[in-house]
Amino acid sequence: MVSDDRPVGAAIVGTGWGLLTHAPAMRDAGIDVRWLVGRDRERAEERAAAAGVHRATVDLDEVLDDPAVDLVVVATPPDTHAPLVIRAAEAGRHVMCEKPFAHSLDDAKRMRDAVRAAGVLGVVGHEFRFLGDRIATREAVGSGLIGAPKLFTHTRLSSTLAGVGATVPGWFGERAAFGGWFNAEVQHLIDEIRGLLGELASVTVLEQQVTERNWDVGDTFAAQFVTCAGAVGTILSSVGTAGSGLSVQRISGTNGCIWTDPDGSIVVDDGSGRRVLAAAAPRDAAATDPTITDLVSTNTLSRALSGASGMLREPTRVMYEAVRQRILSGGNDPAAAGPATFDDGVANTAVHMAMLRSMRSGGTERIETV
Repeated sequence: MVSDDRPVGAAIVGTGWGLLTHAPAMRDAGIDVRWLVGRDRERAEERAAAAGVHRATVDLDEVLDDPAVDLVVVATPPDTHAPLVIRAAEAGRHVMCEKPFAHSLDDAKRMRDAVRAAGVLGVVGHEFRFLGDRIATREAVGSGLIGAPKLFTHTRLSSTLAGVGATVPGWFGERAAFGGWFNAEVQHLIDEIRGLLGELASVTVLEQQVTERNWDVGDTFAAQFVTCAGAVGTILSSVGTAGSGLSVQRISGTNGCIWTDPDGSIVVDDGSGRRVLAAAAPRDAAATDPTITDLVSTNTLSRALSGASGMLREPTRVMYEAVRQRILSGGNDPAAAGPATFDDGVANTAVHMAMLRSMRSGGTERIETV
């Protein structure tokens, strides 16, 4: 086993979300962020200097020639993930890939197979797994506190991109580039639902533009699903609805119900009365470096993500601490449990692709077994 004192070096591919959220969280977890890789050298160098990253480049091979780089973080648009992940894995580097993991099931399998063949760690950036409310909910449902889960309800309405004046990166409005709110949001939910209710059997999905604009993708989607265990669920999610936000999530079981209150606390009623299971955790939006926020906040969507990045710093740190321990232990440290693996990435992508098929067909689609 390698000593825990050995530095773990990392490179980030992507000069936006990767720099805003992953870089500070990796440092908090004791990982040395050595490189930033971008498409524009001047911009990459400017952002690397502002974030305290040692070096910037537009050439991934230059990073892979650095023996001090153990981990490559891929935080680029989804349609670019596969070639970057595969190159890093084939060069013997551990990989953390952002979600959406892949824009096709074939690409997801290729990435999974690449890390398997190379014998390196493959992690998907599902930092929400490490939020205190998500942990409390998973443990409560998994312990049988509400009996067998039967009904899942998730509603999230936001005005983040309401109105024609809202701006996004160019790729976000393009179906061919895997843009749109559905693709951005749904793998968070798929990963959470699989962790709570088990594997999904079938899905039905509709997409909508509430604020009409020149995208060929939606700002809103509605979904219905059935799990292999027979639970049913509904999802309604939008970033294009004006007015006050609304966020509701409930899981009803044979012996009770568990839900998230508007203040973020987790409440349960298991037949013995209503009680708070987990208090809302403080979420400090000020934890983000304002210099980096100003550099990457170039449109409405990135400004909104910058505002959310502070609350994600701590769960992302916890995720990277587990990643660091797995790298140092050769992947066999039982204490480093929890991060989503590339196997999860493939399973989540299988559900995601069935949902996209349902959008096209207008009907219910079965989930491919992977």
